[in-house]
Amino acid sequence: MSSSRVVCFLAVSLLAICASAHHASTGRYDPNTFGTIEGEITDIFWRNPHVRFLISRTNASGQLEEWEVEFGSVNTVERLGVSRDVVAVGDRISVYGRMGRNGLTAMFAASIVLPNGEEVALQADPDRRYGITERALREAENADAALRSDIFRVWVPVTRPRTGFGTFDWPLTDVGRAAQAAWDPENDPALQCIPPGLPTAMDNPYPVQFVDRGDTIVFLLEEWDGERTIYMNGEGEPAQAYMGRSVGRWEDGVLVVETTDIDWRFVDDLGTPQSEDVVINERFSLSEDGTDLFWVARITDPVNFTEPVVMEASWTWVPGNEIKPFNCALPGDAQ
Repeated sequence: MSSSRVVCFLAVSLLAICASAHHASTGRYDPNTFGTIEGEITDIFWRNPHVRFLISRTNASGQLEEWEVEFGSVNTVERLGVSRDVVAVGDRISVYGRMGRNGLTAMFAASIVLPNGEEVALQADPDRRYGITERALREAENADAALRSDIFRVWVPVTRPRTGFGTFDWPLTDVGRAAQAAWDPENDPALQCIPPGLPTAMDNPYPVQFVDRGDTIVFLLEEWDGERTIYMNGEGEPAQAYMGRSVGRWEDGVLVVETTDIDWRFVDDLGTPQSEDVVINERFSLSEDGTDLFWVARITDPVNFTEPVVMEASWTWVPGNEIKPFNCALPGDAQ
Protein backbone atom coordinates (compact mmCIF):
# COMPACT_ATOMS: atom_id res chain seq x y z
CA MET A 1 0.00 0.00 0.00
CA SER A 2 1.25 3.49 -0.80
CA SER A 3 2.81 5.09 2.27
CA SER A 4 1.15 8.36 1.30
CA ARG A 5 -2.31 7.12 2.23
CA VAL A 6 -3.05 9.19 5.28
CA VAL A 7 -4.14 7.34 8.42
CA CYS A 8 -7.15 9.53 9.11
CA PHE A 9 -9.78 7.10 7.89
CA LEU A 10 -12.33 7.61 10.66
CA ALA A 11 -14.53 4.97 12.25
CA VAL A 12 -18.24 5.45 12.82
CA SER A 13 -17.75 7.52 15.94
CA LEU A 14 -17.81 11.04 17.24
CA LEU A 15 -15.00 11.86 14.84
CA ALA A 16 -16.92 10.45 11.91
CA ILE A 17 -19.96 12.58 12.56
CA CYS A 18 -17.79 15.69 12.82
CA ALA A 19 -16.07 14.81 9.56
CA SER A 20 -19.35 14.40 7.73
CA ALA A 21 -21.25 17.44 8.95
CA HIS A 22 -20.33 20.42 6.86
CA HIS A 23 -21.59 23.37 4.87
CA ALA A 24 -25.22 23.94 5.85
CA SER A 25 -24.74 22.18 9.18
CA THR A 26 -21.46 23.33 10.69
CA GLY A 27 -22.77 26.52 12.21
CA ARG A 28 -25.91 24.96 13.68
CA TYR A 29 -24.46 22.24 15.90
CA ASP A 30 -22.19 22.14 18.92
CA PRO A 31 -19.13 19.99 18.02
CA ASN A 32 -18.67 19.00 21.69
CA THR A 33 -22.22 18.15 22.76
CA PHE A 34 -23.82 14.82 21.91
CA GLY A 35 -27.09 13.30 23.01
CA THR A 36 -30.01 10.99 22.27
CA ILE A 37 -33.63 11.82 21.53
CA GLU A 38 -36.57 9.51 21.02
CA GLY A 39 -39.81 10.30 19.30
CA GLU A 40 -42.15 9.82 16.35
CA ILE A 41 -41.23 10.75 12.80
CA THR A 42 -43.71 13.29 11.43
CA ASP A 43 -41.95 14.17 8.16
CA ILE A 44 -39.12 12.86 5.96
CA PHE A 45 -37.07 14.87 3.46
CA TRP A 46 -34.93 12.43 1.47
CA ARG A 47 -32.93 14.81 -0.72
CA ASN A 48 -29.52 16.48 -0.82
CA PRO A 49 -27.72 18.30 0.68
CA HIS A 50 -28.79 16.46 3.87
CA VAL A 51 -31.55 13.99 4.64
CA ARG A 52 -33.88 15.41 7.29
CA PHE A 53 -36.51 14.03 9.66
CA LEU A 54 -38.95 15.96 11.81
CA ILE A 55 -39.43 14.16 15.12
CA SER A 56 -42.11 14.91 17.68
CA ARG A 57 -41.33 14.06 21.27
CA THR A 58 -42.38 14.89 24.84
CA ASN A 59 -39.57 16.54 26.81
CA ALA A 60 -38.70 16.15 30.49
CA SER A 61 -41.19 18.90 31.39
CA GLY A 62 -44.03 17.05 29.72
CA GLN A 63 -44.16 19.49 26.80
CA LEU A 64 -44.49 18.42 23.20
CA GLU A 65 -41.61 19.66 21.03
CA GLU A 66 -40.51 19.21 17.44
CA TRP A 67 -36.92 18.34 16.53
CA GLU A 68 -35.24 18.63 13.18
CA VAL A 69 -32.82 15.75 12.69
CA GLU A 70 -30.46 15.76 9.73
CA PHE A 71 -27.58 13.57 8.68
CA GLY A 72 -25.51 12.79 5.60
CA SER A 73 -26.50 13.38 2.01
CA VAL A 74 -28.54 10.92 0.00
CA ASN A 75 -25.32 10.05 -1.83
CA THR A 76 -23.58 9.19 1.44
CA VAL A 77 -26.28 7.06 3.03
CA GLU A 78 -27.03 5.21 -0.19
CA ARG A 79 -23.34 4.32 -0.49
CA LEU A 80 -23.70 2.87 3.02
CA GLY A 81 -26.67 0.77 1.89
CA VAL A 82 -29.31 2.87 3.70
CA SER A 83 -32.36 3.36 1.48
CA ARG A 84 -35.43 5.61 1.70
CA ASP A 85 -37.67 2.78 2.84
CA VAL A 86 -35.71 2.12 6.04
CA VAL A 87 -38.12 4.45 7.91
CA ALA A 88 -41.63 5.81 7.46
CA VAL A 89 -43.72 8.63 8.89
CA GLY A 90 -45.23 7.39 12.15
CA ASP A 91 -42.22 5.27 13.12
CA ARG A 92 -40.94 5.76 16.64
CA ILE A 93 -37.14 5.88 16.61
CA SER A 94 -34.19 6.80 18.81
CA VAL A 95 -31.51 9.08 17.36
CA TYR A 96 -27.96 9.76 18.58
CA GLY A 97 -25.92 12.68 17.39
CA ARG A 98 -24.51 16.17 17.77
CA MET A 99 -26.86 18.65 19.42
CA GLY A 100 -27.96 22.05 18.18
CA ARG A 101 -26.24 25.18 19.45
CA ASN A 102 -27.86 27.56 21.95
CA GLY A 103 -30.81 25.32 22.75
CA LEU A 104 -31.79 24.77 19.11
CA THR A 105 -34.05 21.70 18.90
CA ALA A 106 -31.99 20.16 16.13
CA MET A 107 -29.47 17.35 15.82
CA PHE A 108 -26.93 16.08 13.32
CA ALA A 109 -27.39 12.32 13.61
CA ALA A 110 -24.72 9.63 13.73
CA SER A 111 -27.08 6.67 14.07
CA ILE A 112 -30.72 5.73 14.56
CA VAL A 113 -32.40 2.82 16.29
CA LEU A 114 -35.36 1.55 14.26
CA PRO A 115 -38.68 0.35 15.72
CA ASN A 116 -37.46 -3.27 15.48
CA GLY A 117 -34.41 -2.45 17.60
CA GLU A 118 -31.91 -2.47 14.74
CA GLU A 119 -29.27 0.23 14.95
CA VAL A 120 -28.36 1.87 11.62
CA ALA A 121 -25.15 3.86 11.23
CA LEU A 122 -25.57 7.03 9.19
CA GLN A 123 -21.90 8.02 9.04
CA ALA A 124 -18.87 6.02 7.95
CA ASP A 125 -15.22 6.42 7.12
CA PRO A 126 -14.02 6.68 3.50
CA ASP A 127 -13.05 2.98 3.51
CA ARG A 128 -16.64 1.85 3.74
CA ARG A 129 -18.13 4.59 1.58
CA TYR A 130 -15.82 4.04 -1.36
CA GLY A 131 -14.66 0.44 -1.06
CA ILE A 132 -11.13 1.29 0.05
CA THR A 133 -10.03 -2.27 0.81
CA GLU A 134 -6.64 -3.96 0.62
CA ARG A 135 -7.78 -5.75 -2.52
CA ALA A 136 -8.94 -2.50 -4.17
CA LEU A 137 -5.68 -0.75 -3.30
CA ARG A 138 -3.63 -3.61 -4.75
CA GLU A 139 -5.74 -3.47 -7.91
CA ALA A 140 -4.98 0.24 -8.23
CA GLU A 141 -1.26 -0.26 -7.64
CA ASN A 142 -1.12 -3.05 -10.24
CA ALA A 143 -3.09 -1.17 -12.91
CA ASP A 144 -1.51 -0.25 -16.21
CA ALA A 145 1.30 2.26 -15.73
CA ALA A 146 -0.06 4.52 -18.45
CA LEU A 147 -3.37 4.75 -16.61
CA ARG A 148 -1.59 5.67 -13.39
CA SER A 149 0.51 8.34 -15.03
CA ASP A 150 -2.14 11.07 -15.40
CA ILE A 151 -4.81 12.68 -13.26
CA PHE A 152 -7.79 12.05 -15.54
CA ARG A 153 -9.65 9.70 -13.23
CA VAL A 154 -12.24 9.70 -10.44
CA TRP A 155 -10.62 10.32 -7.05
CA VAL A 156 -12.14 9.62 -3.63
CA PRO A 157 -11.30 11.77 -0.58
CA VAL A 158 -8.79 10.79 2.07
CA THR A 159 -7.99 14.07 3.84
CA ARG A 160 -9.74 17.42 3.65
CA PRO A 161 -8.61 20.98 4.41
CA ARG A 162 -10.79 20.88 7.55
CA THR A 163 -11.72 24.53 7.46
CA GLY A 164 -14.97 23.97 9.33
CA PHE A 165 -15.85 23.68 13.04
CA GLY A 166 -13.58 26.61 13.95
CA THR A 167 -10.49 24.38 13.73
CA PHE A 168 -8.60 26.63 11.31
CA ASP A 169 -6.82 29.64 12.81
CA TRP A 170 -7.26 32.30 10.14
CA PRO A 171 -4.71 35.16 10.09
CA LEU A 172 -7.43 37.79 9.81
CA THR A 173 -7.11 41.53 9.43
CA ASP A 174 -9.41 43.80 11.45
CA VAL A 175 -11.74 43.89 8.46
CA GLY A 176 -11.74 40.11 8.23
CA ARG A 177 -12.42 39.64 11.95
CA ALA A 178 -15.35 42.03 11.85
CA ALA A 179 -16.91 40.24 8.87
CA GLN A 180 -16.44 36.82 10.49
CA ALA A 181 -17.98 38.04 13.77
CA ALA A 182 -21.05 39.30 11.91
CA TRP A 183 -21.70 35.93 10.27
CA ASP A 184 -25.10 34.36 11.01
CA PRO A 185 -25.13 30.58 10.32
CA GLU A 186 -28.83 30.78 9.51
CA ASN A 187 -27.81 32.83 6.47
CA ASP A 188 -25.53 30.08 5.16
CA PRO A 189 -26.07 30.01 1.36
CA ALA A 190 -26.10 26.21 1.49
CA LEU A 191 -29.42 26.37 3.34
CA GLN A 192 -30.85 27.76 0.09
CA CYS A 193 -29.06 25.19 -2.09
CA ILE A 194 -26.61 27.86 -3.25
CA PRO A 195 -23.40 25.93 -4.03
CA PRO A 196 -20.13 27.18 -2.57
CA GLY A 197 -17.33 28.59 -4.67
CA LEU A 198 -13.59 28.37 -4.27
CA PRO A 199 -11.95 27.54 -2.00
CA THR A 200 -14.89 26.31 0.13
CA ALA A 201 -15.92 23.81 -2.53
CA MET A 202 -12.62 21.94 -2.15
CA ASP A 203 -13.45 21.00 1.45
CA ASN A 204 -15.93 18.19 0.76
CA PRO A 205 -16.23 14.43 1.41
CA TYR A 206 -17.22 13.35 -2.11
CA PRO A 207 -15.42 12.12 -5.25
CA VAL A 208 -13.87 14.49 -7.76
CA GLN A 209 -12.84 13.91 -11.37
CA PHE A 210 -10.52 15.49 -13.91
CA VAL A 211 -11.67 15.38 -17.56
CA ASP A 212 -9.29 16.25 -20.42
CA ARG A 213 -10.97 18.39 -23.09
CA GLY A 214 -7.92 19.54 -25.02
CA ASP A 215 -7.43 23.24 -24.39
CA THR A 216 -9.31 22.95 -21.11
CA ILE A 217 -9.40 20.60 -18.14
CA VAL A 218 -12.76 20.21 -16.44
CA PHE A 219 -12.65 19.47 -12.73
CA LEU A 220 -15.92 17.90 -11.54
CA LEU A 221 -16.97 17.82 -7.91
CA GLU A 222 -19.82 15.52 -6.96
CA GLU A 223 -20.97 17.83 -4.17
CA TRP A 224 -23.36 20.48 -5.48
CA ASP A 225 -22.72 19.16 -9.03
CA GLY A 226 -19.74 21.50 -9.05
CA GLU A 227 -17.74 22.16 -12.19
CA ARG A 228 -14.51 24.08 -12.69
CA THR A 229 -13.01 24.90 -16.08
CA ILE A 230 -9.22 25.20 -16.11
CA TYR A 231 -7.91 26.94 -19.22
CA MET A 232 -4.61 25.49 -20.43
CA ASN A 233 -4.15 27.81 -23.42
CA GLY A 234 -4.97 31.34 -22.30
CA GLU A 235 -7.88 32.74 -20.33
CA GLY A 236 -11.60 32.21 -20.85
CA GLU A 237 -14.88 32.74 -19.08
CA PRO A 238 -15.52 30.55 -16.00
CA ALA A 239 -18.23 27.94 -16.46
CA GLN A 240 -19.52 28.84 -12.98
CA ALA A 241 -18.59 32.35 -11.80
CA TYR A 242 -18.37 31.38 -8.13
CA MET A 243 -15.51 29.05 -9.11
CA GLY A 244 -13.57 31.96 -10.63
CA ARG A 245 -11.31 32.15 -13.66
CA SER A 246 -8.72 29.35 -13.57
CA VAL A 247 -5.64 29.23 -15.80
CA GLY A 248 -3.41 26.17 -15.66
CA ARG A 249 -0.09 24.83 -16.85
CA TRP A 250 2.00 21.70 -16.41
CA GLU A 251 5.27 21.79 -14.48
CA ASP A 252 7.09 18.41 -14.48
CA GLY A 253 3.82 16.49 -14.25
CA VAL A 254 2.28 18.83 -11.67
CA LEU A 255 -0.88 20.73 -12.61
CA VAL A 256 -0.40 24.33 -11.49
CA VAL A 257 -3.51 26.54 -11.46
CA GLU A 258 -4.04 30.22 -10.69
CA THR A 259 -7.61 31.36 -10.02
CA THR A 260 -8.84 34.96 -9.89
CA ASP A 261 -12.16 36.80 -10.34
CA ILE A 262 -13.91 34.55 -7.83
CA ASP A 263 -17.53 35.59 -7.34
CA TRP A 264 -17.76 33.97 -3.91
CA ARG A 265 -17.23 35.89 -0.70
CA PHE A 266 -16.33 33.12 1.78
CA VAL A 267 -13.30 30.94 2.42
CA ASP A 268 -15.06 28.35 4.57
CA ASP A 269 -18.59 27.40 5.63
CA LEU A 270 -18.47 29.48 8.83
CA GLY A 271 -18.49 32.92 7.31
CA THR A 272 -14.77 33.61 7.08
CA PRO A 273 -14.68 36.28 4.35
CA GLN A 274 -12.72 36.65 1.17
CA SER A 275 -12.67 39.69 -1.07
CA GLU A 276 -12.86 40.13 -4.83
CA ASP A 277 -9.08 40.58 -4.76
CA VAL A 278 -8.42 37.00 -3.63
CA VAL A 279 -5.97 34.93 -5.68
CA ILE A 280 -5.68 31.15 -5.25
CA ASN A 281 -2.61 29.27 -6.48
CA GLU A 282 -2.99 25.48 -6.52
CA ARG A 283 -0.75 22.50 -7.23
CA PHE A 284 -2.20 19.05 -8.02
CA SER A 285 0.43 16.30 -7.93
CA LEU A 286 0.47 12.50 -8.06
CA SER A 287 2.20 10.12 -5.71
CA GLU A 288 5.15 8.16 -7.13
CA ASP A 289 2.99 5.13 -7.89
CA GLY A 290 0.17 7.27 -9.34
CA THR A 291 -2.51 6.09 -6.94
CA ASP A 292 -2.79 9.21 -4.76
CA LEU A 293 -3.51 12.83 -5.63
CA PHE A 294 -2.34 15.74 -3.50
CA TRP A 295 -3.63 19.32 -3.47
CA VAL A 296 -1.89 22.34 -2.00
CA ALA A 297 -3.47 25.78 -2.31
CA ARG A 298 -2.01 29.16 -1.37
CA ILE A 299 -4.69 31.80 -0.83
CA THR A 300 -3.76 35.47 -0.90
CA ASP A 301 -6.29 38.11 0.13
CA PRO A 302 -4.78 41.36 1.48
CA VAL A 303 -8.20 42.68 2.48
CA ASN A 304 -9.01 39.86 4.92
CA PHE A 305 -5.70 38.05 5.65
CA THR A 306 -2.50 39.39 7.11
CA GLU A 307 -0.57 36.66 5.31
CA PRO A 308 -1.26 33.96 2.71
CA VAL A 309 -3.25 30.92 3.86
CA VAL A 310 -2.22 27.39 2.85
CA MET A 311 -4.74 24.55 2.51
CA GLU A 312 -4.02 20.89 1.75
CA ALA A 313 -6.08 17.84 0.85
CA SER A 314 -5.58 14.40 -0.71
CA TRP A 315 -7.53 11.80 -2.65
CA THR A 316 -6.89 8.21 -3.63
CA TRP A 317 -7.84 6.19 -6.69
CA VAL A 318 -10.13 3.20 -6.22
CA PRO A 319 -11.29 1.75 -9.57
CA GLY A 320 -15.05 1.52 -9.92
CA ASN A 321 -16.03 4.72 -8.13
CA GLU A 322 -17.98 7.34 -10.04
CA ILE A 323 -19.42 10.84 -9.73
CA LYS A 324 -23.09 10.72 -8.75
CA PRO A 325 -25.67 13.49 -9.35
CA PHE A 326 -26.19 15.70 -6.30
CA ASN A 327 -29.43 17.51 -7.19
CA CYS A 328 -29.76 19.73 -4.12
CA ALA A 329 -33.34 20.52 -3.09
CA LEU A 330 -35.09 22.54 -0.38
CA PRO A 331 -37.68 21.20 2.05
CA GLY A 332 -41.04 21.61 0.38
CA ASP A 333 -39.67 20.82 -3.07
CA ALA A 334 -41.27 17.84 -4.80
CA GLN A 335 -39.53 14.58 -3.92
